Amino acid sequence: MLQKKQRVKLYGQKLKKLNHDIFERDNYTCIICGAYVSDEHKFHHEPCGIEKSDELSGGVVLCNRCHYERHNTDKLKEIKTKCEDYLRSLYGE
Repeated sequence: MLQKKQRVKLYGQKLKKLNHDIFERDNYTCIICGAYVSDEHKFHHEPCGIEKSDELSGGVVLCNRCHYERHNTDKLKEIKTKCEDYLRSLYGE
């Protein structure tokens, strides 16, 4: 039987450091459109929702527009796939 992956939930300074590390890894750039994004923004979890986990391998930088589109428009599947492919290229399956 497939074992369910343990999700990580960080708070305070640990979450702030993770956010910083993700922004540094992604060069403060939206991985979808290439726009600059300040690390005052919060990274996007992929997967999001109840499956999200506060880990380097589960977060990407998205600008406000792409983040909105990921959650609220017909582009969500396309952006989801790009996020997954990007993370897979860095961390494997």
